[in-house]
Parts: sequence; structure tokens; C-alpha cells
Amino acid sequence: MGNIWSTNESVFFVGGRGTKAGDANAGGGCTKDVWGDLKSPNLSLSDVMGTNGEPVSDPSAWNGSATACTVTQSSAGKLLITKTGAFTNVIAELIANVNFSSVYGDGRFRVNAAQLTPNTIEIEYPYSVDNTCDVKVGGAFDKLQTALDNTTADQTSYNDVNILTNKSMTFSGTGDRIDIDAGGGNGNAGTWKRIIGIDDNGVELAAGSYVQFDANGYACHVFKVLNVHCIEFRHICVSDAANTHYGFYITATGYYQGFLLKDCKSTGCKYGVYSDTFYIRGLIIMGGYYSSATGPALCFQACRWVNVLGVELVGSLAGALIDGDVIGTLLVDGCVLRKTGNYSLGIHSNNWDTFLVIRNCVFYDIDDCIKLNDAESRLVQHNNIFLLHTAATGEVINRVAGSIMYSDYSCAWAIDGEPMASGRWGGNGLPEHAIEQDPQFVDADNGDFRPRNQNVLRGGKPDIADNETEMGAILQKYQFARRAKAANFGRLQIMR
Repeated sequence: MGNIWSTNESVFFVGGRGTKAGDANAGGGCTKDVWGDLKSPNLSLSDVMGTNGEPVSDPSAWNGSATACTVTQSSAGKLLITKTGAFTNVIAELIANVNFSSVYGDGRFRVNAAQLTPNTIEIEYPYSVDNTCDVKVGGAFDKLQTALDNTTADQTSYNDVNILTNKSMTFSGTGDRIDIDAGGGNGNAGTWKRIIGIDDNGVELAAGSYVQFDANGYACHVFKVLNVHCIEFRHICVSDAANTHYGFYITATGYYQGFLLKDCKSTGCKYGVYSDTFYIRGLIIMGGYYSSATGPALCFQACRWVNVLGVELVGSLAGALIDGDVIGTLLVDGCVLRKTGNYSLGIHSNNWDTFLVIRNCVFYDIDDCIKLNDAESRLVQHNNIFLLHTAATGEVINRVAGSIMYSDYSCAWAIDGEPMASGRWGGNGLPEHAIEQDPQFVDADNGDFRPRNQNVLRGGKPDIADNETEMGAILQKYQFARRAKAANFGRLQIMR
């Protein structure tokens, strides 16, 4: 039929320009081919939409009765839509939302370069009979929920859908919860539906910048992802759900896989990210910042195969920063975990089938940095720095139950000096290559966790070529002491 998902990777917009009012019936965007790189696009927002996010086609092309335009056959045997003066500002590769009076199925279609005039557009749809229609070309959607409900990438013949938004939202009630429950990606085809924060020039935001979705204290999740595959978030900040609700809630009633949160943020929710079923598989949280209003910043209950990579996790309340009851592997790599109150528990695993791998992380001001509490849980940890809250009682690994498969090449110290607690490494004594020394962070009070201790800088687990590596999440180039003295060029001349 020619819907945009079956012909091209697409780029849709929410908000966009000016007041960011957009239009619920907008075409919504353009092809990825013409938009280009999200970091340095070929077009500007003004090429795709009007001054306040409205379509670039004239309003006369849409009367609400599907009779505003005529539909005939183009020279290529496709649909030619005609309305005098309605398409002056339309360029090729924009997306047209077309509502037909009959015969043809409504949808969103690519505007072709052929027969593009101020009065006509050709869309990618085979002709059969003359007809009438309404059409809106380009523009941005009015809100993110509209864009999610009107786009899809979930068939093997479809392409990626990229939804770019610069429109923040403050909820006015529980009905504002954003649901992603249809039109996701497709694992067989390798297609994704992405929700990406952009700036007011249409450029993807840098790490540490976000588009804000504020639940405003209402008793609802900010995002609920249900029964869809291959969903990606970038540069999205969620906040202030009531204390029984979550920032990003990822769940399912059947097997679904492929979820990525990249450079996102959550504050003031019960859990920043929560997944509660073994039906969810393959969740990656990469970069960003997560804190919690009531306990774990990240909470996983029985979901399968989770990676937490390069994330900052902060908490002040009781409970672990990561509650890691994952079935299969939970990999935590390159993260900073720090407590600002209730200083116990960094990562807690209490599941019979969790294989916990922790490496290259910093645990700051935390006792019981890692806690194992199930007979079948397993742990591998190396290249970590543990800065305990209490030297006398703080433990690097609190092994209540479960097994430590590998633990070495890490550093432990405490805010108040040398660690002293019995069994602080899980009951097996100090590992062979681990050290208990002050890592000498550059400025931990202000979040600079680069170590300066030489034994930390070159004390990590050697690589495959037996080269020295560093411990911790934030690497700092170590300047090895120069062994040779400076040459005396005067003596060199005498010695010739």
C-alpha cells in the first residue's frame, strides 16, 4: 500500500517550533533519508513544519470530510492529490497524512519528488480509481502520546520510526500517563521505535540534557511500556510520580524483548526504572542519572538479561540502589553508586537465578556495597572501588547466601579510614590482588571520582595482553615516573 513504515525509515516530531502546538492530524515529519544525521541534520525544522509546529500544507487541503482535495492518477500510476495553492511549501520526502472518502485506506505516506507543484503532490500509493481526500503534509504532532499511537515499526516489512520531541509535559491528572502499548519495533526485522529528546533546532540533545515529563505528584507511572518489542528512549527525564508509581515501567503479558534507555534520567519516583516479569528480556540502561523517592533507583523483579552501563545512581533512603532480582545475567559496568543518607546497600540480589557481574564501578559512602541473599545467586566482581561509610562494620560483599565465583583486583577503603569488619569481602578474606587503600579521589564531595592512588591507577585486572588497567568507573591517565635523567647536551658534545 505504501504507508511510510513500509517504504522508509521515518522521522516524526512532537512540538517543534514556536508555541509547539503541533497538530494531532499532522503528517508528522519526513523520511530519515532527507532529514539526515540526528546530530547535524540536513534540514531545519522550518522545512518540515510551520511557525508553531503546524503542517506546511495549506489548511484548505483538510476540511474534515475527506473532500477537500481530488485524487487522480499520476504519470507513474500512483495517487496524485490536487488542491489549488495548497502545496507551495511542501518539499519531497515529507510525510502526508491522508484521509480518503472511500476505496483507499487512510494512512501516512511519503511525498514523492515527481509531479510536486504548488497544486499537486504524488504519494507512494498505487492508483485504482478517482476519489477525494483530506491531507496534511509535514508538521509536528501535538503531544507524544499522539505520535506513539499513530506510528508503528512492528512488522518484518517495516522500517525504524524515530520520534523527536522538544515538548516537555507536566501532568494534569493520572490520565496523562504515557502508554507505549502498540506499534513498537520488531526483533526479527531489527526495527526500533525511538523516542529522542531534541533541542529547538531539531538537533539531538547532548548527554546530560533532557526533555522533561513531570507526573506532578499524581498516582500514575510516567511511562508504561506494555507488550511491545524494541523501544528506545534517549534524553528523556521523568519525575515526581506519586511514591507508589514508577518513572519507566516496562512490563508484558507475553515474551517481549529489546529495551534501551540511553542518557535518560529519573527523580522523585518510587523506582526510576521498574520491570516486574520474566516475559521482559534484554533491557539495557546506558548512561544517565537515576534516583528514587522510596528505595531502589532501579528495580528488576524476574526480568531477564539486564545491563546497566555507565549510569550514576544516587539515593538517600533505605534499600539498595539496584534491586537486582534478574533471571540470568545482571551486568553492572562503569557505574557510580553513591548514598547521601541511609548508607547501606548498593546492589542487592535475592533471586535464585541471578548471575551478577559487577566491574569498573565506584561505590561511594555505602556499607554492604554488594549483598547476595539467595542460595543460587552468583557473583563476579573486579576493577571496582568501594568507599565504605563505616570502617568498623561496612562490608564490600555481604554474602548471606549464594556463591562468589570470582572477586579480585578491587580497592576498598572507608570514609573514616581502614576497613575493619570481619568477613567484609564475603567471608573469603582479602582477595589476592585486591587492596585496602585510600583511592584518593580528586574531589568526591563534588562528584569527581577519578582516583589518584597509583596502586588503583594500575591495579586493575590485566587485559588479554597482560597490560595493567585501572580500577573504578572514571579513568584517569596515569603518568608513570620517568626513569631516565635529562640529557646534558653540553657533555654530549664533549663526548663526540
